[in-house]
Amino acid sequence: MKKTVSSQQSAVSERRARRATLSPLLALLVATAAAQESRTNAPSVLPTVIVTATRTEEPVDKTAASVSVITRAAIDEQKFTTLAEALGSVPGLVVARNGTPGQATSVFIRGTESNHTLLTVDGRRAPSMLAGGYDWGNIGLDNVERIEVVRSASSALYGGDAIGGVVNIITRTGRGLKQPEYEASFEGGSFNSFRETLATRGAVGAFDYAVAASQFNAAYPRDNNRYRSSSVRSSFGYEVSDQLYLDLKASYLQTDGGSPGAVPGSIVDHLKRETVNVSPGMTLKVSDQWDTRLYYTFENQFQPSLDFGSVNRLNVASHMVDWQNNFQFHEKWKLTAGVLWQDQSVDRNRGTGGGDDINANLQSLGGYAQSQWSPFERLTVINALRFDAYSDYQSATTWRNGLSYRVPKTETLLFGNVARSVAPPTAQDLYFFGNTAVQPERALSWEIGVEQPLWEERVTLSATWFQHLYRNFIQLDASFTPQNIDRASSEGVEFGLKLKPCDQLSVNASYTYLSAYDEVANVRLVRRPRHQFGLDIVGRPIEKLTLSAGANWVVQRQDVFFPPPTFAMTNIPIGDYLLVRAAASYQVHEHAQVWVRADNLLDQKYDALRNFPALRLGVYGGVKVTF
Repeated sequence: MKKTVSSQQSAVSERRARRATLSPLLALLVATAAAQESRTNAPSVLPTVIVTATRTEEPVDKTAASVSVITRAAIDEQKFTTLAEALGSVPGLVVARNGTPGQATSVFIRGTESNHTLLTVDGRRAPSMLAGGYDWGNIGLDNVERIEVVRSASSALYGGDAIGGVVNIITRTGRGLKQPEYEASFEGGSFNSFRETLATRGAVGAFDYAVAASQFNAAYPRDNNRYRSSSVRSSFGYEVSDQLYLDLKASYLQTDGGSPGAVPGSIVDHLKRETVNVSPGMTLKVSDQWDTRLYYTFENQFQPSLDFGSVNRLNVASHMVDWQNNFQFHEKWKLTAGVLWQDQSVDRNRGTGGGDDINANLQSLGGYAQSQWSPFERLTVINALRFDAYSDYQSATTWRNGLSYRVPKTETLLFGNVARSVAPPTAQDLYFFGNTAVQPERALSWEIGVEQPLWEERVTLSATWFQHLYRNFIQLDASFTPQNIDRASSEGVEFGLKLKPCDQLSVNASYTYLSAYDEVANVRLVRRPRHQFGLDIVGRPIEKLTLSAGANWVVQRQDVFFPPPTFAMTNIPIGDYLLVRAAASYQVHEHAQVWVRADNLLDQKYDALRNFPALRLGVYGGVKVTF
């Protein structure tokens, strides 16, 4: 429903008033840091070390960013099977899927677009698909050590497509293992689903390896909704010397299944995709003050499909070279600088269907520098600057300024950042129903956060206020042609609670309020819920038994609707949902584990997207053997 003129003016005024408070709040953060430092030193909190937020290994409290980490233990405890499932547990992040597993899946961080979240694997940028974004729903977790999610604007370090943030998959390696490890698992259950996995990793002298392969099959309830996937992910490394390490990352993913689409759906449409990725790399410690990393990545995506009765063939070939240098000039100052070159060729044949054939090549070259300065132990100041030149549209300059401060005595963490980011048009924006005049989306983003540990760090409370202000925001018009609109915004607050009263119990709870608008038409941006509640509980009542439960409550969503006779695109509310999952695993032997898990435990009937029904209750059981 459209707002009245007075309510529109009120909403705009309210948003402007909130923006006006940014400068004094950042000033307050700096002043607090300066005033408190003289009281004490040596913080008592020992935070998790991550690499994604700054491209260097840093404690979370020194990154000036909102970061979530999903560990291997959490993946195993909650029995996540895909990247999309794991990301659903991250605050402020919405996973939207076209119905059942295997269908197109989008990720929205804090109201940003689905192509505003960058995916990297071991810090190496993953090539995006034709329409931007990634195959989130088909990426398995068989060889994954941890997942780092940065929910802060990151274009200054990573280039385009990182307005919302970065998801970095860190894979397992065999480096440092004294004995090889082997793992085999099997799971079966509802919807005639079966999943088999084999994995091994180890080291032989200076050589290390890690390989995992999996197969998944299912037959979902709707017609034309069978699905299968096969994947292999591997990592090989060789330590030439104490200073030089060579590695090779390689992966293969094949998915094949029906594509029923929206209700009532198609009984013939079919989608198959094959993705091959190969990435050799080198890490060299030049001196005590300088280390350098050089990676090359090649990926080929091949997608033959039957779409609206038409044969559709797509091939996307990507080449990338990423060179990063880290300089430690002083114990209090670190400089990171690098260059990224990208080349992507897109060939698409639409057969007898709609749209245009595509034969395009997109290139870019970017360079960046980042300074990390700690004038005293509890304060970190981060400044980054980047320039990207693109072959088919305007160049872009992006930047990020942030600081974090740990308050003495109370150990309160204060952090904030402001950044300019960019998201280039996708190949689909430019050439499919094309508009070659469309320009990169640009965003000014900021966030201010506070985190307070209590009860000897058994309890952590957090709150973050964030906003993205977009220019040249890309939306489809009535003819499905992408156009740059003048302004859009997304802003909100996140609240978090982490509770660990004892080693046997942990609770993570979160709430996100989001207001995301097309400020020209003054309508909400679709598929971004106004309210989102998250809860994850893990308990170990006895030594060998692990119980877990998770819930995601999504309230006040909208999606697009094309009502006759004009079929003009219109926003329409879609139903709320409460999605609950649970799992129990038991270590029957030192080398054997059995488990049972349930998805949609309340058997709720809801649409993941409008007219794309999600799966009802599913129950699965499995066994894992390690040796």
